[in-house]
Amino acid sequence: MNSTSLIRNHQPLTKRLANLLKEAGPKVWQASDFAGIDQLHLGGLEASKALARWLPLNATRGLEIGCGLGGTSRYLAVNHGCSMVGLDLNNDYIQAAQLLNSHLPALSDCHFVVGNSLALPFAENRFDFAVSQHASMNIAQKAVLLAAVHKVLKAEGCLLLHEVMLAQDCTQTSVDYPTPWADQYDHSHLSHWPSFMQLAHAIGFNLIKFEDNTMDALEWLHKTRNQPPPPPFTPNIALGPTAGMMSANMLRNLQQGRLQIVSASLVKASF
Repeated sequence: MNSTSLIRNHQPLTKRLANLLKEAGPKVWQASDFAGIDQLHLGGLEASKALARWLPLNATRGLEIGCGLGGTSRYLAVNHGCSMVGLDLNNDYIQAAQLLNSHLPALSDCHFVVGNSLALPFAENRFDFAVSQHASMNIAQKAVLLAAVHKVLKAEGCLLLHEVMLAQDCTQTSVDYPTPWADQYDHSHLSHWPSFMQLAHAIGFNLIKFEDNTMDALEWLHKTRNQPPPPPFTPNIALGPTAGMMSANMLRNLQQGRLQIVSASLVKASF
């Protein structure tokens, strides 16, 4: 989930989450309890786990771009011992991510900041790795995004991607909207994977690993539509009353071969 996912509730997200946490009463929360709302990318928590398996052994300091409610940062901090910074343009999301963190033990090394992924507010060579899950679909300036990430990664640092791309021979206008990242096609900036990788290579990234996750994503979407996450933390809290329509459109887009879901590990070349 990224910073322009649609929020169509008038009450701030943080306030709605605070009410749900209060209504649940005294409870020892686990990070996985929030997966229904903080792992909104296709594949959910299992997709985050799969991507994390590509982390180099010595990669400990990480940046999550377009972190939304911070589920991937939280997972990497809790399960891989990473020092994480999650960044999102949406202040409501960042406040909600901080609220969820405050209800979990031992998360002192997982922080969230408001910021623009096209102008990352960090020093050069700061991070061992960066993660982007469904965070680039509404960013037109892909080269600027990749250059910004490249700058803050250490030499041989890796960029882990789990992204939605246009399928071959498809265009923005062939995709059904609304989707979780755009309510209409002119707000969407999907890329074809070969074009995206060409930009990445020109900026100084080498492709190390790649997987096409389209069929896995389709299977996951079928399953979650039939067995939605248990309350209280469900996707419609963040996505609003059109969450069902977005899900139906994503299902149709995948079934009709308009979108491709990819995972990749890119490494910053050392010159």
